[in-house]
Amino acid sequence: MEVVVVSKEFVKPYSPTPNHLKIHKLSLLDQFMPTAYVPLVLFYTIEEADRAATTPLRMVQLLKQSLSETLPLFYPLAGKINGDGLSIECDDEGVLFVEARAEFALSRLLHQPDFKTVRKFLPCAAAWRRTEVGDRVAMVQVTAFPCGGVVVGVLISHTAADGASFATFLKGWAAAARKTGEAPHPSFDAPTLFIQNKAFSEEDTFFGMCPVNRGRYGTRRLVFDASAMARLKAKTANVGVQNPTRTEVVTALMCKSLTATMTKVSGLDKPVVFPNAVNLRRRAVPNFHDDSMGNYVWLPTILCQLEEKDYDGLPSLIGWLREAKSKIDGEFVKSLEGDGGFNALQDALRETRESLARTDRLVSFSSWCNFGHYEIDFGWGRPAWVSPVGFPEESENLIGNVVLLMDTRCRKGVEAWVFMDERELEVLEQDEELTEYASINPPVSEIED
Repeated sequence: MEVVVVSKEFVKPYSPTPNHLKIHKLSLLDQFMPTAYVPLVLFYTIEEADRAATTPLRMVQLLKQSLSETLPLFYPLAGKINGDGLSIECDDEGVLFVEARAEFALSRLLHQPDFKTVRKFLPCAAAWRRTEVGDRVAMVQVTAFPCGGVVVGVLISHTAADGASFATFLKGWAAAARKTGEAPHPSFDAPTLFIQNKAFSEEDTFFGMCPVNRGRYGTRRLVFDASAMARLKAKTANVGVQNPTRTEVVTALMCKSLTATMTKVSGLDKPVVFPNAVNLRRRAVPNFHDDSMGNYVWLPTILCQLEEKDYDGLPSLIGWLREAKSKIDGEFVKSLEGDGGFNALQDALRETRESLARTDRLVSFSSWCNFGHYEIDFGWGRPAWVSPVGFPEESENLIGNVVLLMDTRCRKGVEAWVFMDERELEVLEQDEELTEYASINPPVSEIED
């Protein structure tokens, strides 16, 4: 399935960034997060009746103009990683914008999702690879299809944005394209709250201290549709868990299956460390605004070992998850603020370091559920599918094993994207309890609402 690049250019902000904002310092939490390019690809099918008004030329022009109008609000995204590694130079050179065309029908891909093909909808092959000094913060590719469909692929450096910030930018861009007048009000105050530390080393970052497995990485897309989700939540509630959420039950089941998988592949019963990303915006007292840009994330961890005496399956895992996340409260967020934030961060990591002293197995979880990806409408309707794209199969620069949770289109199910060693993935997809609830890479159109 071929994708042909038609043109490349830089889309610059509609108005220049004020001089006092030309250098955007990174926050302490920006320093802590991995510096990878995070990808997201949104697939839009265009109804036949709307195709005359949404020709590829018109769509590309609309996306360029609205992006230019949006960038002054999100000015660091139009910049580059500065040479000091501690800031973004907001030089207004803009966002790389690649225009491409696909030589096949979009329906073919949605019927049989292929991860290698999905990566072709990104502006370069940098997905999940670390950003370097001088790299642009954000890049975009728009791909038109002969059927009238369009795909918007975006890369943003995790240095500048977490998952929630990424979604805020996309929703702001879409609002500008629809000319709704509903402009977002992004805030870039994080560096004044979480003070950066110039002594922050690579070893101090979360992924700097975690084991990274290099080799033949693979991707699996496990879909828990609405029906399966209802059954899994009911099963969990029946064994005493009160009000289990979608992400809790999927995370717990995935942790259980991943622990069993890694034990089976290695032949050694060692524990697995599972960090789970928590959005600090709603944990702070008072809450930070949803449009707060940057990294507002912490990663409390749980340790899972199948033979542990206190382990009784999903109830234990959900209980451990809730206990770990309950510690991320207003007092914890406050401790990260100001000049004492770095010491508080190191104290908070002590438990994780102690866990990693017992094992070299780690799988990080991040949930992008409820971020509103399926509400991102540029003027031709909601996306048919949203994909975070797979890891490159071979790399010396990966950020470790990751499970990323996404909404299904109806927002009643969950897509779990698993990035890890191919040998382990081959065993994982044979897990009978997991596949009782999850379908492996089903057609997008067949996901039950």
